[in-house]
Amino acid sequence: MLKEERYEEILNILEEEKYSTAAELARRLYVSLPTIRRDLAHLQQQNRIVRSHGGAKKIQSEQTVAPLDFRKALHSAAKRGICRAAAEWVRDGDTVFIDASTTALHLAGFLAGKKAISVVTNGLPQALLLREKGIHTYCTGGEMQESSQCCTGDFARDCIRHFNFDVMLFSSYGLRADGMIVDPSVPETALRQAVMAQSKKTVFLCDKTKFFLSAPCNVASLSAVDGLITDAAESDSMPEGAVEKLYVSTADRLF
Repeated sequence: MLKEERYEEILNILEEEKYSTAAELARRLYVSLPTIRRDLAHLQQQNRIVRSHGGAKKIQSEQTVAPLDFRKALHSAAKRGICRAAAEWVRDGDTVFIDASTTALHLAGFLAGKKAISVVTNGLPQALLLREKGIHTYCTGGEMQESSQCCTGDFARDCIRHFNFDVMLFSSYGLRADGMIVDPSVPETALRQAVMAQSKKTVFLCDKTKFFLSAPCNVASLSAVDGLITDAAESDSMPEGAVEKLYVSTADRLF
């Protein structure tokens, strides 16, 4: 079976089953597990599937982003390490923005030890976690996006204009090869850009599985942010401009 035929068969199986493990796909297609893993990596780069816990789920044509509950489980260890490092950018007394990304869900625990900080977020799950940790929290309000449980639109942007942020900690769908931070959501992209305009420092949180992915909306170039925190090492292949923005290396700090 040719590669292209396998790709189509994998997508057909995921269309029927909604989710399948790599081992099950290998068994059904009569190929090795390493072959299936390479196939899944290719399909993920093409933005046709998302991978989690040794398996994969197809992204439907009408669905630009995988459901929140599924994305929360993706690469959670890497995201926790990234957020631990990100918290070092926050000082006592700061006003901070964190976005509605699943990466940012892990920030609350690492910000809990900061004194007299205020955190603004457009993510409802993020706001609840921050309050549970006793952090002074504002939620922007605005138009609800069901897939990501976040607030966007004019109302959310109006809220943002009331604040001057010391630091913005955010993630996104991917980082293109040319160093452009990208996302499929027009309203979430517009909100991130509004926050950037109100922030002294901006820090992009990006696990290495997001490298070399593309999406319709350009959020900002890496050259426009102050730092990049990732689980990739400097020896890994990276998008343009990434090494110059690296804040911390995985080998001795993230995990």
